[in-house]
Amino acid sequence: MASRLSRQLLSRVSARRLSGEAMQLKVGIVGAGAVGTYFGVRLAELGHDVRFLLNPGEAPPKALTVNSWQGDFELDAPTYASSPGELAAAGEALDWVLVGLKSTALDGDGAGQMAKLVGPAVGDGTRVQLLMNGLGAEELAADAFGAAKIHGGLVYGGFGRPAPDAVLHEGMATELRGGSFVDDPAEIAAAERLWSPAAGGAKPPGAIAYAPQPCLRLAQWSKLAWNIPFNGATVCSNSNVGTLWRSDGGKAAAIGLMREVIRAANADLAHAGAEPRLDEEATVDALCAITDKMAEQDYVPSTTCDFLSGNRMEVEAIFKEPLRRATKLGVDAPRLHMLAALLDIINEKQ
Repeated sequence: MASRLSRQLLSRVSARRLSGEAMQLKVGIVGAGAVGTYFGVRLAELGHDVRFLLNPGEAPPKALTVNSWQGDFELDAPTYASSPGELAAAGEALDWVLVGLKSTALDGDGAGQMAKLVGPAVGDGTRVQLLMNGLGAEELAADAFGAAKIHGGLVYGGFGRPAPDAVLHEGMATELRGGSFVDDPAEIAAAERLWSPAAGGAKPPGAIAYAPQPCLRLAQWSKLAWNIPFNGATVCSNSNVGTLWRSDGGKAAAIGLMREVIRAANADLAHAGAEPRLDEEATVDALCAITDKMAEQDYVPSTTCDFLSGNRMEVEAIFKEPLRRATKLGVDAPRLHMLAALLDIINEKQ
């Protein structure tokens, strides 16, 4: 059940091959929800050969449209596959696989699910870019496909999917803070090429801003230092960031959680042999400044959106895996322990 790229895109690709210009990269999208679809369409806008894995029971849209204040784009006749193995068309290995799955897809037998959902699309030379929340997915991918080819990515931007053929982008400019699982500068350079126009030249206004992270683990923990307090506490209080932050008790609890996460982060970084650390006071000050702005919008985090929609929350990756690392390394984190336990109970009732 595969459709072809539009004739216009094919003719542009053929022209590049004939003129000797840079070849476009072959990219498969596993987890084509709002984030995966948005990133895939933006890569196609750059001229890359993008193939989308259909979700079970989903009919292939005739076009995929991105609506964004940064610039709209419509991809005519997208290429689809009905199984991960079909993403590599005509036996050609993919250059990249982007994984936009919710981390809940790996709950339970994470290694088995990684092999099943992603493995058939990964060839010997295929790099894997994860666009997933929390901790742990990169380790599973490294065990399955080799650490050198694994990339992690922290997605910043607000996305929704109002229809099967459309993605809506609102809020901040889209940024991918990406890094190599083994912190290899050459791999980061390869990722920068992926997010650049296939034939060179200027990027379109809506192109994803790729921000290379020299230490992926540091970048992951930096995001968790905000996500853990606010994704978790807004669920438990059935509120939003503004309501929580304007409460003296809520603000104190959130800052206490920030400090626990920062201490766990530094212990995990030291255990991994990574050099950088999070400065506790500077990080808390920076996160408080960010929260002041988000509180004005009464922002609702993604975990809380899942809770309100009755969907399973990403408790394992965002809360329980960081807690496991803190516990193993002797970091006292009573607030995180209680938060993870409460969210686990709520999740089982969803």
